[in-house]
Amino acid sequence: MTVSEGTDVYIGVADADAHHAALGQSDWSAAELSGREAALLKATTYLDGRYRWVGVLADLDQPLGWPRIGAYDSEGRHITGIPDKLRKACAELARLALTEELAPPLDRGGRVISETVGSVSMHYARDAPPGRVYPAIDLMLKGLVRGAAAALVRRG
Repeated sequence: MTVSEGTDVYIGVADADAHHAALGQSDWSAAELSGREAALLKATTYLDGRYRWVGVLADLDQPLGWPRIGAYDSEGRHITGIPDKLRKACAELARLALTEELAPPLDRGGRVISETVGSVSMHYARDAPPGRVYPAIDLMLKGLVRGAAAALVRRG
């Protein structure tokens, strides 16, 4: 399998390799090429499924959520192409995807109503959100995502 940046993934293998090498994350380079490619695919799929991006698709037939038009970051700068912070977020998630599922099936979590330590038992509120969150990734994507964390500022 060979993945292509912009078609299959947000960051290519060579750039992800350089990103992780710069951060001294040797577990990434120790993985087989096919594993790194699969991890990048999983990370890209997760990103496009999890986040609502600012702007609109540049081309309705494009396979990924980026590039976009009418996209501005939280500082009001026009965003073109695939933003570097999205590429880095994809690389970081791909590293996690080497050893864990990014969105595993989970029981309802969050709002614990009661908890028993002996023989472990937890009870959650009905409206407790299921799933896992990645705060570091959310921070990396600030300004690219619609919603409470994204301020759409347009200048000009």
